[in-house]
Amino acid sequence: MTKRKKIICEGAIYHVTSRGNNRDFILSDPKHKAFLLKQIKEYKMKFDFELLAYIIMDNHYHLLIKTNKTPISEIMFNINNALGKYLVRELNRKGHVLEKRYTCKIVATDTYIVWLLRYIHRNPIRANICNNLDDYRWSSHYCYKRGYNSFINTSYILNILSPEKTAAQKLYLELVNWRGNETDKNSDMNEVKLKYHLKDAPLCIERAETSMVQKQRKSLDDIFESLDLKPDLKMLITSRSKKRSITDYKIKFIAEALNNKYTCKEIASYLNISRSSVSMLLSRHKKENIS
Repeated sequence: MTKRKKIICEGAIYHVTSRGNNRDFILSDPKHKAFLLKQIKEYKMKFDFELLAYIIMDNHYHLLIKTNKTPISEIMFNINNALGKYLVRELNRKGHVLEKRYTCKIVATDTYIVWLLRYIHRNPIRANICNNLDDYRWSSHYCYKRGYNSFINTSYILNILSPEKTAAQKLYLELVNWRGNETDKNSDMNEVKLKYHLKDAPLCIERAETSMVQKQRKSLDDIFESLDLKPDLKMLITSRSKKRSITDYKIKFIAEALNNKYTCKEIASYLNISRSSVSMLLSRHKKENIS
């Protein structure tokens, strides 16, 4: 059987879900949830996309993503690759900790995206984890409640509910606190459509373009300049020199570049050394941190 290809479309909005293998509770530890959230934030700095909503549950997570230049496949591969490697170490597991394929659906209408925001944020209530969404920490609910545009673009969906921010926040709280008919998704969506006078017309993608400024990661030049080195040392570091006096500076640069989600290949190219040399220096850095 051939694999079904995922739709890739610049400027599209996607509902993405990823689960633990066999629905295992791989994210029940708060520090595992925190790690995933950190990866999402950091890859958002590296790649060109907007995060409209999220929730992290004990065995799965939901993301609502608007892609720009970066394909959804590249975004999700990097997030899940980092998460998978981390959980294998943390849980002392062998094999896959995540289901091999995340689910990914295009969100095409105002009705669907408003209902989806309600569906995503009400996960803890449906799972009987809490009775009040304010009591669940691991979602973008608080950003919507306060109308914050931090690393979450809340303006896009709030503007569908109302062009006036205070009114939109009030309608949002009504939307997520209303119980509705959650045993039947189609019926629940139709009720949301009627209750909030929504349309099935295609989404206005441009709505997200002017709502927030995306934070960018540091360039490799900026990271190198932050080392505050003398000119002769700068030249030595990028000239394949193997002098021990510059090793610590190389390690510091590599560590900061990795924190900004640069690959070993990109770092090696910048320093004019091999990828294996980067790996060796990185290994030394890890040993020094452990000892």
